[in-house]
Amino acid sequence: MKKLLLMTLLLSSNVIFANEEGKELHEESCMRCHGSEMYTRDNSKIQNNFDLRSQVSFCASNLGTGWFPDEEKSVVDYLNGQYYKFKK
Repeated sequence: MKKLLLMTLLLSSNVIFANEEGKELHEESCMRCHGSEMYTRDNSKIQNNFDLRSQVSFCASNLGTGWFPDEEKSVVDYLNGQYYKFKK
């Protein structure tokens, strides 16, 4: 039982860290070009999780952020949790 509780806490802390990291990376890089209205507009090109991952990767590449794959994933997870709510 203690192992299960410990694993649950460890996984929860990783999710919280990823969301904080994603939020920070998003604010540093993504907000230079656009605000939150980009994510809530009616005619969004982002229709699913694959589209979201692709767009974050495209933007990171074009901006030259130098993000590692886990950092891109953190931004995707942040945006999905904050705005899109796509199932993974």
